[in-house]
Amino acid sequence: MYVKPAPGVLLRDPVTKQLLSSAPVDGVKTTVVPDAGMLVDDNDLYWRRRLRDGDAVRASTTQADTASKATATEKTLS
Repeated sequence: MYVKPAPGVLLRDPVTKQLLSSAPVDGVKTTVVPDAGMLVDDNDLYWRRRLRDGDAVRASTTQADTASKATATEKTLS
């Protein structure tokens, strides 16, 4: 599934320990998650809890599909 932090929420990636946000935050070093979201395991309990609590939102599948197709196209061109 593709997820991203809810607007105005900072989350810590459990793997990389970096702060994630949906938009740049002044004065805080964060990694901005693209609108298409980031791919995580469907059974990851951390992200399921974040979704349940409203701290994260699922990215729409059409945006995720578009992003994955763009990435695949870039890889074939290089």
